[in-house]
Amino acid sequence: MKPAAPAAPRAPGYHGDDRWLLLWAALIGVVGALATVAFHEGMAFTERLATQHPGSLVHAAEALAPWRRALTPALGGVFAGAILWLAQRVAKGRKQPDYLEAIAIGDGRQGVKDTLLHSLSSLCTIGSGGSIGREGAMVQLAAATGSWIGQLGRFDGDDLRLLLACGAAAGFASAYDAALSGAIFIAEIVYGTLSIRRLGPLMVASVMAEVTVHQALGYAPVYKIPPLHVASLWELPLFLLMGLAMGALAPLFMVTLDGAHRLAARLRLALPLKLALGGLVVGAISIWWPQVWGNGYSVVNDVLKHPWPLALVAAVLIAKVFATAATTGSGAVGGVFTPTIFVGALLGLLAGSAAHALWPGSSLPVVYAVIGMGAFLAATTHAPLMSFLIVFEMTLEYQLVPALMLSCLAAYHVSRAIRPQSIYHEALHRDTANEEDVVDSAPPPVSR
Repeated sequence: MKPAAPAAPRAPGYHGDDRWLLLWAALIGVVGALATVAFHEGMAFTERLATQHPGSLVHAAEALAPWRRALTPALGGVFAGAILWLAQRVAKGRKQPDYLEAIAIGDGRQGVKDTLLHSLSSLCTIGSGGSIGREGAMVQLAAATGSWIGQLGRFDGDDLRLLLACGAAAGFASAYDAALSGAIFIAEIVYGTLSIRRLGPLMVASVMAEVTVHQALGYAPVYKIPPLHVASLWELPLFLLMGLAMGALAPLFMVTLDGAHRLAARLRLALPLKLALGGLVVGAISIWWPQVWGNGYSVVNDVLKHPWPLALVAAVLIAKVFATAATTGSGAVGGVFTPTIFVGALLGLLAGSAAHALWPGSSLPVVYAVIGMGAFLAATTHAPLMSFLIVFEMTLEYQLVPALMLSCLAAYHVSRAIRPQSIYHEALHRDTANEEDVVDSAPPPVSR
C-alpha cells in the first residue's frame, strides 16, 4: 500500500474557526476596556477618600500637612497588605499565576476572587500615594476578563491563552491611548513573535478598547505632549549619545528595584506591615519631594509644559527611583511601566538641557525628554519596537522618527549587553506568582 502523502503546510493566516477569534477578541476589547474604566473610577474615589483633595495625587500631597503626607502612604500600605493577606487565605495556599505567566507557560485561567482582591489591594496602594503605576493592575484586570470570557466560550489551551493576551492588550491600550502599542506590547515581549494568528486578535482587542475608552467614553490621553520637532538632523549624534547613556543607566535602575525586593524579602514581617513600611518610606521622601506620589503622569506633563530648575529635576528623579523601589519592593500590586517613563522623561530633560546649553540652536530640552521616555523604556523592557511605537502614538510627530528610532535601538543594545535580563525577567522565571512577591503585572522577557 502506498503511504499517505504528508499534509500540505497551512498557509499563513487564519483558518476556519480561527476567524471566530477576531469576534471574541472584539468582545474582550470592549469588556476589558470597561474593566479598566471601573478601576480608574475606583482609583479616583480611593484618592479622594485617602487625601480629601480632588485632582492629581501630587497636588493632593502638596496640600497635606507634612505629617499626613508621611503617614498616608503607610496607612494605605496597611490596607493593601491586609487585602493581600486575605487573598492568600481565600486561595488556601494555591498560588495563581499572574496573566503573564498564564499566557507564556500557564493554562490561560485566572481566578475571579484572586484577581478582584489584588485589584482592590492595588487601589489602596495607588490611591494613598504609593509610587507605582496603575497600569499594572489595569492590565491584570483586563487580562482576567479575557480569561473569564474565554472560559465561558469553552476555549482552552493556546486559544484561551490568546484570549487572555487579548485582554492584556486591551488593558494596555486603554491605559495609554495606544492601540498599536497595546498589541505589540504583548506580541513582542510575551510571545516574541509577530505571527498573524496572534497579532490579529491582539490588534482587534486593542483597537476596540481604545475606541471604547477614548472615543466612545471620552477619556483623555494620560500624557498631553505639545507639538515638537527636531531642530536639525545634525543632532542625531546627540540623540545617539543619549540612547547610549540611557542604555547604561537602565541596568542600574533595574538593580535598584531588584535590591529593594531582596531587602524586603529578608524582613520577617507580615504583609500589612511590609507594605506599610514601603509606604512609610515613600511618605518620608514626599515630605521634601511630594512629586514622588503616584504614578507620575502629572509630573511628566508639567515638565513638558513648564521649565523646571535643573536641580529640582535631578532631586525629584533620584527621589522617584527610591520611592518606586520602596513601593515595588514591599510587594505592592501595580506596575513599573509608568515610573519607567517618568525616569526616562527626566533623564531626557537633563540631557536636553545640557545639549541646549552647549548648542543653543539645538532642539528644546522637552524634545529630548519625550525621546528619552522611549529610549529608557527600550532599555528596561528590551522591547525597542513597542517603545518606539508608544511614543510615536503619543506624539504622532513623524519628524521625531529618526531620532526616536536611533535612541531606542542604541539604548536597547547597550542595556542588553550590560544586563541580558529585562525588567520583566523575574516575572517570567518564577514558577507561579507568589502573592507576597507580586511586584508588577508585567510580561516576561523573551529569548532573541
